[in-house]
Amino acid sequence: MAKPSKLDLDKVQKCYYCDKVIESFDDLVIKKFPMATSAGIRQYNRKLHMNCLIKYNEEVKDVELKKEENSAWDLVYRYFRKELLELDETTPLQQHEIKRLLGLRLGTYYPSGTNTRILPRGYSFETILVTMKVIKPKIRGYLTTGNFANHKHRVDGILRFIAGEINDVQKRLDAQVKSNEKLKKDVIVDEFDYYADLKRKEENTSNGIKSLFGGLE
Repeated sequence: MAKPSKLDLDKVQKCYYCDKVIESFDDLVIKKFPMATSAGIRQYNRKLHMNCLIKYNEEVKDVELKKEENSAWDLVYRYFRKELLELDETTPLQQHEIKRLLGLRLGTYYPSGTNTRILPRGYSFETILVTMKVIKPKIRGYLTTGNFANHKHRVDGILRFIAGEINDVQKRLDAQVKSNEKLKKDVIVDEFDYYADLKRKEENTSNGIKSLFGGLE
């Protein structure tokens, strides 16, 4: 961790962890993050709020959290391959498909220069999975009637459907969590507390989600 010696004060500085603007120079710290590149693992400087760096350092040590997020990603991968692309389970997804899904995790096209784990930005893999289930009937019709220049064009079309629906799904899931918290008289967690929400298994059971969205497959 280091304090920046030089900084473009006219440029908006955003936190790598929460993606919010760093308002004060005194609240800005720099940390090296390992990134996978075609040339291997490289270390890149990233700017963070001081408190966000503390949170990240705590969460990156949480083994159970990592397992849960990796498991959630595996479900997204498998559902996209089998239910939307209708590929055999032995057929791996191509890099474009993987990058588009990981980009969605961060709210971007591709996850360029950004890790896709332990960051409370974009959409959780759980939200992505529910959204895919919600738009599955539309996708099936789209794939049947659509004309595609190539496979990449087909995948991008599917992702447009997901991106167009995911904000509404996120709002409905958030409303469900708040409703459950109120009913159970639980302590309300801070807004945007992605990790507390990820661990709240009881409030994100498959039955609750199916009921919320009128039955999903």
